Amino acid sequence: MAASPTHEPTHEPDRPLSPAESLNLMEEQGRRTRADLRPDPLGIFLPWGLAYLVAFGAVWLTVGPGVLPPLVTTVVVALAFVLALSTVVLTTRRTFRGVAGPSQRVRALYGWSWPLGFAVLGVANSQLVGYGVPGPVISLIWSGSALIVVGLLTIAGGLLWPGSGQYALGVWILVSAAASVVVGYPANFLVLALAGGGGFIVLAIVSRRRMRRGA
Repeated sequence: MAASPTHEPTHEPDRPLSPAESLNLMEEQGRRTRADLRPDPLGIFLPWGLAYLVAFGAVWLTVGPGVLPPLVTTVVVALAFVLALSTVVLTTRRTFRGVAGPSQRVRALYGWSWPLGFAVLGVANSQLVGYGVPGPVISLIWSGSALIVVGLLTIAGGLLWPGSGQYALGVWILVSAAASVVVGYPANFLVLALAGGGGFIVLAIVSRRRMRRGA
């Protein structure tokens, strides 16, 4: 009876990774970590886009064609921005839960720059009312300056998080700021709703598609 042939193991024994393989492994782990720590764009940009679209669209319907009563518009604006802020806060906390270190401090400082910027803007613009500036001019000043603050802070976010698309959005918001003044009152609220809100919505959709492709 012939002896059965001896089968050698077909897999390669464990061996140290080459420098190139180690580098590729670290790069892949880095990509996965960045992906895990990247907030869902639909939870960050889409809420603001919808808030701009609904809130300032309602304002235009009130001061333009006059089809919405001011009280209804006030409630719509308040609800739109409260819901947007709540959604963004929840998305951010869920994404960065348990993450500590310098990056957390940067995010905190950047986050606080938003209310600080708008607080200073509110004080400055409110003082203009006391100087007898006409209502339509005040509206243009508010819409233009508010979009400038949003645009510059969004550009800063793009510098802090390259590849997020925020830099391009910030440039678009700055262009919209100029346009909101050029078109005059009350069309400036349409610019806020369509150009401002539309910019956030487009960025949310494009960023989500890039995340799915692993970009």
